[in-house]
Amino acid sequence: MIIHYNQQENLELKEGITLKEFLESKQLSREGVAVAVDENIVKKADFDTFVLKDGMSVDVFNMVSGG
Repeated sequence: MIIHYNQQENLELKEGITLKEFLESKQLSREGVAVAVDENIVKKADFDTFVLKDGMSVDVFNMVSGG
């Protein structure tokens, strides 16, 4: 299946991959990121069970602290 990642690239993924597995494949921690799928924020509590589907748009935002 193909997803659209960060409005820049299309990625081919295995069917049935969860959002948690996707983030791990990109070496991203659930702490410090916010994720929108098809322009809707996904709660961190749902990352383990949220299954990505063909054609979805996934945007990952890294949280940065500082001043």
